[in-house]
Amino acid sequence: MNRWKRMCAALAAAALLAGLTACQSGSVTDNANTYVQGLLDASYLGEISPDYLKVTEYADREAAEADYEAYMDQEAEDLLSFLLVSKPSQAVAQRAQEVIRAIYSHAQYTVAPAVELETGDVTVEVTISPIEFSSLLSDKELLEIRDRLYQAAGIRSDGISDLTEEEYQALNEAYANALLDRIEDQLPQLVYGKALTIPLQLENMGGYYSLEKTGLQAVDQVMLDYFGQFA
Repeated sequence: MNRWKRMCAALAAAALLAGLTACQSGSVTDNANTYVQGLLDASYLGEISPDYLKVTEYADREAAEADYEAYMDQEAEDLLSFLLVSKPSQAVAQRAQEVIRAIYSHAQYTVAPAVELETGDVTVEVTISPIEFSSLLSDKELLEIRDRLYQAAGIRSDGISDLTEEEYQALNEAYANALLDRIEDQLPQLVYGKALTIPLQLENMGGYYSLEKTGLQAVDQVMLDYFGQFA
């Protein structure tokens, strides 16, 4: 199947722009750990700590919560694209948001003590146990669910083009909800892949620290393993 997952385009974007200021109380390495731990907790779990807000330039908690909501919306769109659900209804989109939040609530990661380099940059290693999406829904199960729906509706796999717009939307919604049901049902049996360690680099920009996006994109790719790359 030609399925894909976009790299995170806006994972906690405001936090990345805010970076980590050197004028905060506490050591740079302590603040870096607070920043990285807080960024991951805020982005994947929706947990926003006061200490995290202190080492960023967020105006308030509401701004950080808005970033979490925006990221989960994007991840829900990616999930539906991965499931080959086109033109989802508002109800399906909302359901996908609930499901992706539930999946990420099981995210497992640890943040190692930060290290300040001779260059003035700071590196923080994050170890992740990838969530194996195939333990929630395999390719075989996806096809079986599709075929059951087609059969129940009396439709051949090559007969989609004969449906009216209303019939197609009804079938598409039933298909999406059946897949999301399966994912939710399997969450208690969720399986993790082999733990991977990813270094995150915080660049010192004259006493102002910015997290490089490439490391964060790698974290995002590993956290939810759609393709079984890290099983």
